[in-house]
Amino acid sequence: MFKASGAFLLCAASTIAAAQAQPELFVIEAGHGSREATIKVPVGAVAAFSANAAEALVGYADPKVEAMRLSGNVLINVTDAGRRIQIRADKVVLELTADEKAMNGFLTRAAPMPRSTEIIVGSDHTQTFVGNVVFTVQTAVGPMQIKADRVEHKIGSAGGV
Repeated sequence: MFKASGAFLLCAASTIAAAQAQPELFVIEAGHGSREATIKVPVGAVAAFSANAAEALVGYADPKVEAMRLSGNVLINVTDAGRRIQIRADKVVLELTADEKAMNGFLTRAAPMPRSTEIIVGSDHTQTFVGNVVFTVQTAVGPMQIKADRVEHKIGSAGGV
Protein backbone atom coordinates (compact mmCIF):
# COMPACT_ATOMS: atom_id res chain seq x y z
CA MET A 1 0.00 0.00 0.00
CA PHE A 2 2.79 2.43 0.88
CA LYS A 3 4.64 1.69 -2.38
CA ALA A 4 1.52 2.37 -4.43
CA SER A 5 1.03 5.68 -2.64
CA GLY A 6 4.68 6.60 -3.22
CA ALA A 7 4.39 5.70 -6.92
CA PHE A 8 1.23 7.79 -7.16
CA LEU A 9 2.98 10.75 -5.54
CA LEU A 10 5.94 10.44 -7.91
CA CYS A 11 3.60 10.25 -10.88
CA ALA A 12 1.61 13.26 -9.66
CA ALA A 13 4.83 15.21 -9.03
CA SER A 14 6.14 14.45 -12.51
CA THR A 15 2.79 15.44 -14.05
CA ILE A 16 2.85 18.75 -12.18
CA ALA A 17 6.48 19.36 -13.18
CA ALA A 18 5.66 18.63 -16.83
CA ALA A 19 2.71 21.03 -16.75
CA GLN A 20 4.89 23.74 -15.21
CA ALA A 21 7.55 23.18 -17.89
CA GLN A 22 5.05 24.18 -20.58
CA PRO A 23 4.82 27.96 -21.01
CA GLU A 24 1.57 29.86 -20.89
CA LEU A 25 1.28 31.09 -24.47
CA PHE A 26 -0.21 34.27 -25.92
CA VAL A 27 -0.43 34.44 -29.72
CA ILE A 28 -1.22 37.89 -31.08
CA GLU A 29 -2.79 37.85 -34.50
CA ALA A 30 -2.90 41.08 -36.47
CA GLY A 31 -5.67 41.40 -39.02
CA HIS A 32 -5.63 43.64 -42.06
CA GLY A 33 -6.36 47.21 -41.02
CA SER A 34 -6.26 46.40 -37.31
CA ARG A 35 -4.44 48.58 -34.81
CA GLU A 36 -0.93 47.68 -33.76
CA ALA A 37 -0.71 45.45 -30.70
CA THR A 38 1.08 46.82 -27.62
CA ILE A 39 2.78 44.72 -24.97
CA LYS A 40 3.79 46.46 -21.75
CA VAL A 41 6.15 44.44 -19.52
CA PRO A 42 8.28 45.34 -16.48
CA VAL A 43 11.89 45.00 -17.60
CA GLY A 44 12.72 42.60 -14.73
CA ALA A 45 10.09 40.13 -15.97
CA VAL A 46 11.53 39.84 -19.50
CA ALA A 47 13.79 36.80 -19.77
CA ALA A 48 14.48 37.25 -23.49
CA PHE A 49 12.95 38.54 -26.69
CA SER A 50 13.71 38.21 -30.36
CA ALA A 51 12.38 39.44 -33.69
CA ASN A 52 13.51 39.67 -37.29
CA ALA A 53 13.54 43.49 -37.03
CA ALA A 54 13.55 45.99 -34.18
CA GLU A 55 13.18 49.76 -34.26
CA ALA A 56 13.71 51.97 -31.19
CA LEU A 57 10.88 54.47 -30.79
CA VAL A 58 12.65 57.70 -29.85
CA GLY A 59 10.51 60.41 -28.26
CA TYR A 60 7.82 57.93 -27.24
CA ALA A 61 4.70 59.31 -25.53
CA ASP A 62 5.89 58.31 -22.03
CA PRO A 63 9.53 59.22 -21.32
CA LYS A 64 9.66 56.64 -18.48
CA VAL A 65 9.06 53.82 -20.98
CA GLU A 66 11.60 52.34 -23.35
CA ALA A 67 9.62 51.42 -26.45
CA MET A 68 10.46 49.56 -29.62
CA ARG A 69 8.61 48.20 -32.61
CA LEU A 70 9.32 44.50 -33.17
CA SER A 71 8.34 42.70 -36.35
CA GLY A 72 8.73 39.29 -37.96
CA ASN A 73 8.62 36.16 -35.79
CA VAL A 74 8.42 38.11 -32.54
CA LEU A 75 9.00 35.98 -29.44
CA ILE A 76 8.96 37.42 -25.91
CA ASN A 77 9.72 35.21 -22.91
CA VAL A 78 8.50 36.39 -19.51
CA THR A 79 9.41 34.64 -16.27
CA ASP A 80 7.53 35.01 -13.03
CA ALA A 81 8.50 32.95 -9.98
CA GLY A 82 8.55 29.58 -11.75
CA ARG A 83 5.78 30.43 -14.21
CA ARG A 84 6.83 30.89 -17.83
CA ILE A 85 4.90 33.10 -20.22
CA GLN A 86 5.62 33.20 -23.93
CA ILE A 87 4.24 35.81 -26.35
CA ARG A 88 4.34 35.21 -30.10
CA ALA A 89 3.38 37.78 -32.73
CA ASP A 90 4.34 39.13 -36.11
CA LYS A 91 4.33 42.84 -35.27
CA VAL A 92 4.03 44.61 -31.89
CA VAL A 93 5.16 47.63 -29.94
CA LEU A 94 7.04 46.46 -26.85
CA GLU A 95 7.02 48.88 -23.91
CA LEU A 96 9.55 48.10 -21.19
CA THR A 97 8.55 49.70 -17.89
CA ALA A 98 10.37 50.02 -14.58
CA ASP A 99 9.87 47.25 -12.05
CA GLU A 100 7.51 48.09 -9.23
CA LYS A 101 8.82 47.97 -5.70
CA ALA A 102 7.24 45.28 -3.61
CA MET A 103 5.38 46.42 -0.53
CA ASN A 104 6.36 44.37 2.54
CA GLY A 105 8.56 42.21 0.33
CA PHE A 106 5.90 41.04 -2.13
CA LEU A 107 3.42 42.24 -4.73
CA THR A 108 -0.18 41.16 -4.63
CA ARG A 109 -0.65 38.37 -7.17
CA ALA A 110 -3.94 38.38 -9.00
CA ALA A 111 -5.37 36.06 -11.63
CA PRO A 112 -5.06 37.21 -15.26
CA MET A 113 -7.66 39.86 -16.04
CA PRO A 114 -8.79 39.64 -19.67
CA ARG A 115 -11.23 42.00 -21.32
CA SER A 116 -12.56 41.77 -24.87
CA THR A 117 -15.69 42.12 -26.97
CA GLU A 118 -15.93 38.36 -27.60
CA ILE A 119 -14.34 35.24 -26.07
CA ILE A 120 -14.18 32.02 -28.07
CA VAL A 121 -13.44 28.92 -25.97
CA GLY A 122 -11.58 26.19 -27.81
CA SER A 123 -10.41 22.75 -26.87
CA ASP A 124 -7.20 21.96 -24.99
CA HIS A 125 -7.26 24.96 -22.63
CA THR A 126 -7.38 27.54 -25.45
CA GLN A 127 -9.33 30.79 -25.48
CA THR A 128 -9.38 33.41 -28.23
CA PHE A 129 -10.15 36.98 -27.24
CA VAL A 130 -11.47 39.19 -30.04
CA GLY A 131 -12.19 42.92 -30.20
CA ASN A 132 -10.41 45.57 -28.08
CA VAL A 133 -8.55 42.95 -26.07
CA VAL A 134 -6.79 44.02 -22.89
CA PHE A 135 -5.08 41.20 -21.02
CA THR A 136 -3.41 42.06 -17.69
CA VAL A 137 -1.20 39.55 -15.88
CA GLN A 138 0.42 40.41 -12.55
CA THR A 139 4.06 39.35 -12.38
CA ALA A 140 6.39 39.44 -9.38
CA VAL A 141 7.80 42.81 -10.51
CA GLY A 142 4.62 44.49 -11.75
CA PRO A 143 1.80 44.11 -14.25
CA MET A 144 2.26 42.86 -17.80
CA GLN A 145 -0.39 44.09 -20.21
CA ILE A 146 -1.29 43.08 -23.76
CA LYS A 147 -3.53 45.31 -25.90
CA ALA A 148 -4.58 43.97 -29.29
CA ASP A 149 -7.54 43.25 -31.52
CA ARG A 150 -7.12 39.47 -31.23
CA VAL A 151 -5.20 37.31 -28.73
CA GLU A 152 -5.16 33.53 -28.47
CA HIS A 153 -4.35 32.30 -24.95
CA LYS A 154 -3.16 28.74 -24.35
CA ILE A 155 -2.37 27.13 -21.01
CA GLY A 156 -0.62 23.81 -20.25
CA SER A 157 0.16 21.29 -22.96
CA ALA A 158 -1.59 23.45 -25.55
CA GLY A 159 1.00 26.14 -24.82
CA GLY A 160 3.91 23.88 -25.73
CA VAL A 161 6.52 25.05 -28.16
